[in-house]
Parts: sequence; structure tokens; C-alpha cells
Amino acid sequence: MANIPISSLPEITIVTDNHLIAVDDGSTTNKITVGNYNLSATATAREYAERAEQAASDSAQSASDALHAKEETENLISSAQSIEASVEAFAGDAQNSANAALSSANAAASRATQAANSAALAAEYATGVSLYATEARSWAVGGTGTRLNEDTDNSMYYCNTASQASQDAGTSAANAATSEANAATYMSETNTMKEQVRTDADTVAQDASIVSAAKTDAVDAANIASNAKTDAEQAASDAQGALDAITALLNDPHFNIDFTTGELMYDSNMFNFQVNTTTGNLEWEVA
Repeated sequence: MANIPISSLPEITIVTDNHLIAVDDGSTTNKITVGNYNLSATATAREYAERAEQAASDSAQSASDALHAKEETENLISSAQSIEASVEAFAGDAQNSANAALSSANAAASRATQAANSAALAAEYATGVSLYATEARSWAVGGTGTRLNEDTDNSMYYCNTASQASQDAGTSAANAATSEANAATYMSETNTMKEQVRTDADTVAQDASIVSAAKTDAVDAANIASNAKTDAEQAASDAQGALDAITALLNDPHFNIDFTTGELMYDSNMFNFQVNTTTGNLEWEVA
């Protein structure tokens, strides 16, 4: 609508709707009735009011969308906190597994030491058995070179002497009996040592089995610790991704209202916004 200079208004006291007002549009002089002028002004005011109402509605929708985005952000923050708790739990499990592996390794080392001690003791018993067996032979038949006069002071020698000299049969028999008793004693001790060696050998075998099982447990514990570390690293990566997503949502988009024009302005790297001229709705899409 063209501007109407104040100077162009007629100098009258009473103005009716049919009264003409001169309108200067820059080239020709036209006239418009006061009623039409008022209708035009009213229509213009109504249009601005409707625009203001639509802007207010759009602002309310934007506020609702912002509230929804806030709720989603809070949900993401809650998820991130849950992931952080899972990371701490994985770290605790990894530490427990490492402690269990260390305990198994210490137990295995202790068993290995016991096995070595048992093996050394078994070797000593084996040496003792050999000595007792040699001494038993010396008393039985002689010929071992380990005892003074053993060739004439043994069970077989006295038996032979008894058969050759009946007059000395009693003495020889007594000597033979003593030699036999000594031989039996040493043989019994030899058998006892053999049983001890066998028992120690079984103990060594059992200790070796325990050491092997402890080694297997240590390997399993190491694998568990490695898996726990991998899970913890993955959980940390997921948590970082969630935090990055939250940061992006918090920073994008940014809305503000231009109070000069009444327009809703935005700044976004993730979304595009536009007003649907048919419905008047503020619509968006991913950039």
C-alpha cells in the first residue's frame, strides 16, 4: 500500500467511510475512501498478528523439541553412567583374576619346591638302600670289599665251616645264626627303605601333577585377565563414543529469535530446518 502524507488528509471535522482521501503514489494522484483505508489497515494489522501468533506457535514447538532433545540427552547420560559402572566392574574382575593368577603361580612354585625336596630325599633313600643291600650281601656271602674279614665272617662261610668241622659245629652254627640274623635285619631295613622310596616316588609324581595343574590354572587366569582387559578397553571406547554423541547433541542445534523481524533463527551443522508454508510447521532433516 502506498504512503499517505499527513498533508494530504482533508481538513474536515467529521469523516465518513465514503469520504475520499488523496493517495500520492509518486506519479499520479488517486483517491481512496476512508472505509477502504481502514479495512486495509485492519487487514495489515491482522496479518502481523497472525504472523506473531504463528511465530509464537513455532517457538512453542521448538521449545517442545528442545525439551525432547534434553530428555534424550539425559537418557544418553544415564547410559554413559551405566557403561562407566560396567567399565569399573570389568576392571575389578580383571584385578581379581590377576590376583588369582598370582596366587596360583605362588602355589605352583611352592609345589615345585616340595617336589624338588622330595626328589632329593628319594635320592638319599635310594643311596641308603644300595648301602644296606651291599652290607646284607657282605654278611650273607662276603666278597663286597666293604667290611674287614667279610670273606671269613659271613653266613655262607660259617655254613661251609660247620659242614667241614663238626666239632666246631656249635660255634659255627651260632656264628652262622648271628650272620643270618644280621642279614635278615639288613634285608628288612632294605625292604623298608624300598617302601619309603616307592612312597616318595608317588609323592613326587603327585607333586608333579599338582604343579602341572597349577600351571594350567595360571594360564587360564592369564587368559581371563587378558579377556577382562579387552572388555574393559571396549567398554571405555563405547563410553567415549556415548560422551561424544552427548556433546554433539548438547552443542547442535542452537536457536534464537530475531526480535526485530520476529523470525526464529538457528545455527546447526547436523540439521536443516524449514517452515512448511502449507501447514506452518517447522520441519527438519539431517544435514
